[in-house]
Amino acid sequence: MEMREKQFLQLLANILRGLALDAIEEANSGHPGLPLGSAEILAYLYGKTLRHTPENPNWPGRDRFVLSAGHGSALLYAALHLSGYLSLADLRNFRQLHSLTPGHPEYSRTPGGETTTGPLGQGLANAVGMALANKMVTASLGIENENLLTGQIFVLAGDGCLMEGVTQEAASLAGHLQLDNLIVIYDSNEVCLDGSTSECLTDDTRGKFQAFHWYVTEIDGHSLNQIEDAITTARVHQGQPSLIIAKTIIGKGSSKQGTSSVHGAPLGKEEVERTKRNLGISLEPFWVPPEIKNAMAAHQAQLAVQERQWQERFKTWQTANPEKADVWKFYTEKTLPPDLEEQLWQMKIAPNQASRQASGIILQKIHQLLPFVIGGSADLSSSDKTILKASGIVSASDFGQTNIKFGVREHAMAAIISGMALSGLLLPYCGTFLVFSDYMRPAIRLAALMKLRVIYVFTHDSIFVGEDGPTHQPIEQLASLRAIPGLTVIRPADTNEVRAAWSWILRQAQGPVALILSRQSLPDLSETNIPTNQGVGCGGYVIRKETNPGAIDHCLIATGSEVQLALKLAGQLTADGQSIRVVSLPSWEIFDSQEQGYRDSVLGGNIEQHWSIEAGRETGWHKYIGRQGRAICLTTFGQSAPAKDLARYFGFTVEQILKRIQQTEA
Repeated sequence: MEMREKQFLQLLANILRGLALDAIEEANSGHPGLPLGSAEILAYLYGKTLRHTPENPNWPGRDRFVLSAGHGSALLYAALHLSGYLSLADLRNFRQLHSLTPGHPEYSRTPGGETTTGPLGQGLANAVGMALANKMVTASLGIENENLLTGQIFVLAGDGCLMEGVTQEAASLAGHLQLDNLIVIYDSNEVCLDGSTSECLTDDTRGKFQAFHWYVTEIDGHSLNQIEDAITTARVHQGQPSLIIAKTIIGKGSSKQGTSSVHGAPLGKEEVERTKRNLGISLEPFWVPPEIKNAMAAHQAQLAVQERQWQERFKTWQTANPEKADVWKFYTEKTLPPDLEEQLWQMKIAPNQASRQASGIILQKIHQLLPFVIGGSADLSSSDKTILKASGIVSASDFGQTNIKFGVREHAMAAIISGMALSGLLLPYCGTFLVFSDYMRPAIRLAALMKLRVIYVFTHDSIFVGEDGPTHQPIEQLASLRAIPGLTVIRPADTNEVRAAWSWILRQAQGPVALILSRQSLPDLSETNIPTNQGVGCGGYVIRKETNPGAIDHCLIATGSEVQLALKLAGQLTADGQSIRVVSLPSWEIFDSQEQGYRDSVLGGNIEQHWSIEAGRETGWHKYIGRQGRAICLTTFGQSAPAKDLARYFGFTVEQILKRIQQTEA
């Protein structure tokens, strides 16, 4: 590195430090330790090597930077300000209500921000998904030699990120798939929030990642020459993801450097000034010297040229490859056939299938129609029926396939498909048993926060899993998933509702969906054989009308496999001369989005008693059945036994529920 360039980058690093400190001081909140310790890394990335442009933040050919250690956001925002994404006012508004500079990076809020991070390790796992998506789309289009999707994914991770289990899962899969477009820089300062990492961490990080089949190098994270050498080598290294272990000093330049006290609290005015003196920069708040402004503007102009050159290459490729260009358009715009629903409903499916089985059959058709729908399973594809039979398994030697074997890595699987969705090119799904959604919950929550289009296929949805017993029988998981804002949960009653569910999922604009499916066979119901926009697309609908709308004795509301039970029960009660309404409520979230008048038409009226019937916790049901409503539900964990025995043991038979209803009438 030339001396003049090195001097510029060192000054840039110190200016980034100053801006970050000022933002934290202005907010009286934030984490100064990482910004002071990792400034040279960000200076090199944003001042020299990262390919990006604020004029087109979503340029597909760009490099991406993920701050997995999201608590260091003030440093990222300082770099984005000097790169033209954020104004000085945005920087001064750090951590304030509705600002573009929230406490931790949030996708779609901050221009130039690639994902939402903060829960440690999630960003690194997202980055694995971004890298995998680029590999898969490149291979499917045959553009390996076109220099179009060659952008690399850079991650800055800290000690906390590497301690989290999700990182180990994601790194293992990344190494297996040889994702050489992924470069992780580990800010190894040997300090965490509570003290020295020596008190809780003695891992051989180099040895561990080498065992994961990563290329690993170790550098002084404050040496711009070593940073340049390591990143330059990692950019061209083939066949392995790269880990750069950057030894840094947390809080560098402050009197608290090297200690945990600098990790997560403002330094205070006097310490900020002392630190700035140590760094040799002005004490003026938010000071940026003209030479930095001019140099960064010139750098951005060069990057804009690179982007225009990419666009020219892309147009040349489009002209020369019109069929592939159409596929690219398919990936980016995700247009659907106008007769999609008709095609799904016209598929021949054997009667009385388990909803997981019906979903698997429908998924084959979806794959045929929509190549951007891809996914995999946590070693359960033969059971959750998520395998795409017309395709092979994605591997390091063949990224052109569409089945991803995530292995038994549920936590990373959920975070990785979020990264694939963040690529903007794919609509990913993943599958496992519903009870194991607990492993995935942190990533699901972040997907909902980001409003990502991802699909979770959860099977084995109740105690009717049977003999596998309480460890595999979900009880509280439905309620738990429904509690996540922005996540749509759909539990279909039969093949008809599965068809409608997939039709709705593919047409909805944003947000994650959890599709909840049965292990056991379910009877096809004539009552559910209606268009999506009259049934599942409404979230809830009347499937059996009362005989006397003026005085309804009972409204039975059920989901999934219990809908058939509600219909049988209604038959018995009607035979006894009662007026009964039956409602299928496959998705609370979709139902809640309907107009009040429609919701009243489904659940309202002169109804003596509302009942919910669902093999799970009653949590949340009283919103629909009222305070006086009765819930047929589960209050304990399951048992190991055949499904029929469990139905009797837990009171999920027509006779047992009928007896409960009669007792309330006595």
